[in-house]
Formats: sequence, structure tokens, C-alpha cells
Amino acid sequence: MSELRYGLVEGGGHGREVKLAPNQYFHRKGGHFVRIRPGGYATLCASGNCVAVMGWCETPKQADGYDAWKGSATAGADKLFCVYADPDNVFEIPVNEKNSSVNATCIGKGAGLALSGSTYTIVQKALVGGAVTASPLMVVDFNKDNRSVLVRVKQTKRQAY
Repeated sequence: MSELRYGLVEGGGHGREVKLAPNQYFHRKGGHFVRIRPGGYATLCASGNCVAVMGWCETPKQADGYDAWKGSATAGADKLFCVYADPDNVFEIPVNEKNSSVNATCIGKGAGLALSGSTYTIVQKALVGGAVTASPLMVVDFNKDNRSVLVRVKQTKRQAY
């Protein structure tokens, strides 16, 4: 049986390598949207800290015995390819259904980003509707079976690269 792979589903996929901040965890069943922090290091976005999105990082295979990949404890020691948050690029990301359900009313709405879990269980999901504090994403479609949404990064929320 195959497994859903989140990430780029439409668009050119242009990007560049970015250096990671220390101890970044990327779960294979979640989003990989990042921003570049002062100092030039990429960190996972969450609504509370994500005023701009640089793009989506592609990660190596998860660590043995885990569903996630962890970056080095040393800032800049790891580099990942980051697909730019260009207007042509559409990404699929799971929805935090405690916040909202996945249906046609999601289309055209803004979406925030939330992180849940800790260390190897950290999962990034989209927050659609409800009390979203920041919404760097715009929902363009949904997948009810996978409980996910297809999103673009809002142009006003793109981080310069």
C-alpha cells in the first residue's frame, strides 16, 4: 500500500539550499514550511512565529525507528533544498481537524500553521478557519479522503529569498 506524500503538487518547484537552525524536526506525515530567521537559518513555521514563509523543505529519509528526520544540533551544519513559495507552486499539507474540518467551504480561506508534538513527533498542520492568529497560506483545494488541503503561500506573506 502506498502512502500519501505531502509537499509540492503543482508548479515549477524552483528553490535553493538553505541552512537549518539547530534541532529542526521534519515529520513525514506533516508540513515542511519554513522561514528564514535572523542569522540566515531555516526553522519550521507556526502561526505564532510565522509572519513570512520562505518555502517548503525537502528532507532525507526519516531516522531509523522514527517517522521524522532531525537536523543537526549545530546551526548551519545541515542544508536542505527549499522549494520557493512562488505563486505557481501549490503544496499539500494535512489539516488540524481540531480546528476545522476539510470540505469545500475551506476553498478561498486563509490558513495558519500549527506545530503539535515534541521532538520526533512534531507535526506541522494547516489551521483553516476558526481562531487562526496568522494566515500565511491560501486554500485552493481540499482532499477529504486524506484530510488535507492544497495551498499557496499568500504573496503578502512570502519571505524574500
